[in-house]
Amino acid sequence: MASRIGLILGATALALTWQMATTLPANAQNAFSNVDLAPDKTGGIEDMEDITKYCGDKPIKVAYADGWGGNYWRQITRAEFEDEAAKCPNITEVRYTDGEFSAEKQIADIRGLIAQDFDVIVVFADTGVAQLRVMRQATEAGIAVVPFTTGDAPFGELGVDYLTRVTETQIGLGKMLAEWMVETLGGEGNVIVQGGTPGNPMTASQAVGWQEVFAAHPGITVLEGPVDTNWDPAQAQKVTAAAIAKYDKIDGIMAETTGPIRAFLAAGRPIPAWAGQDLNELSCLWQDNHGANPTFKLATASAHTWLVRLALRKGLAAVNGIDNLEPSLIDLPFSEDSTSSDPALAVKCDKNLPPTAIPSAMVTGEKMKEILAN
Repeated sequence: MASRIGLILGATALALTWQMATTLPANAQNAFSNVDLAPDKTGGIEDMEDITKYCGDKPIKVAYADGWGGNYWRQITRAEFEDEAAKCPNITEVRYTDGEFSAEKQIADIRGLIAQDFDVIVVFADTGVAQLRVMRQATEAGIAVVPFTTGDAPFGELGVDYLTRVTETQIGLGKMLAEWMVETLGGEGNVIVQGGTPGNPMTASQAVGWQEVFAAHPGITVLEGPVDTNWDPAQAQKVTAAAIAKYDKIDGIMAETTGPIRAFLAAGRPIPAWAGQDLNELSCLWQDNHGANPTFKLATASAHTWLVRLALRKGLAAVNGIDNLEPSLIDLPFSEDSTSSDPALAVKCDKNLPPTAIPSAMVTGEKMKEILAN
């Protein structure tokens, strides 16, 4: 979702070496080479730990070097980082930098953090491999560099370009949502899958997952997908309107914006089963429309703004010489499932919050209301 991430990794990232080990490889900088950060461990949100275990006692400066801070997902993620850092009384400075979607600006930001002797730098590398050199410079300077939400594709060299990474498993996400769709449709139906920017690795990784699932269920026909939408709700609505005009029967949509739902409403067609990632606007659209659209089943995965907290904990653990055995590769949980009887998976529309609030965020609703109002 462009509104969510806007991640653009060069295709060359796929050719870079990805080294995994239980502990940091021998070529990691000496300061952290004996710390186990579990870089190849897969797990879920239930495996997350309290940050106070990793705070330590010495004064520490931490920074979040964002590639772009211009939307609700980024604003909430920044708040998650700052909220997590506030739990450690020995953190003396918390810095945020906005790369403004410019590789040169983010590189300059990170160089500035190196010069100012920050201890931990968490990175969202929107411009992908362009950031590897400066991340390596920070790592060589003894800074715990931890990129997050890098996707399944190889990204640089672990222990050399950065200390470790934390990321959601996009292939796993594609599988999870596709399995829900198969079950919800009873194994038969026509599905459209929407993606983001052309060639982005997150959409490509999710496609590996959902294609595997749908291939095992010949009753499912993928009419189109992944369709490029730039994660733009208006473009997603436009391409969905074209699909509605083209196909008489659409039973399911996998997408990351609310655009497709609005297209079905505008066309007066029944809203199909929908699977994607959680957003308050989406939840409220379901609440307002599912009664008149019994085919409008809804499942959302967590939008994982809280992953930045895990990245910070990994960095702090390294600085303090404490093993951190939380998983680094996260299988995202469902946030909502309208077909489930589990109260924890109920659709979470809150009309007291902005449409761009995220139900699965770990910051409070009041905090989201504050930051999204600005």
